[in-house]
Amino acid sequence: MQTNIEQVASMIRTLPLEDFDKLREMIDETEREKRTIGEGKEARLKYDLERYKKARKWINKNGEKYMDKWVCLEGDELVAVDDDGRTVYQTAREKGIEAPFIHHIVDESLPFGGW
Repeated sequence: MQTNIEQVASMIRTLPLEDFDKLREMIDETEREKRTIGEGKEARLKYDLERYKKARKWINKNGEKYMDKWVCLEGDELVAVDDDGRTVYQTAREKGIEAPFIHHIVDESLPFGGW
């Protein structure tokens, strides 16, 4: 049987004052932890976005040198390059990168088409 919020509220009302104070401290602690986790997620998202922006800038600047290659970037630092994406991924993981940014550099210009 699952406890619902009304049952919890009823149990709280019966607590002695010292237990009520302990409960309040536990709730405050839980709230602080949840806020810290939320702030941590926001900081991680900002970090990942900056890392992505640096990688895109590096690709725009250096991509022609690595045409038809797979690259792994950590921000604006080249970590690995190879013809095979799986090899690049494995190299990045061996270097301790948990979520590698891997990109296959190809010519993205459109071919001329006209009448």
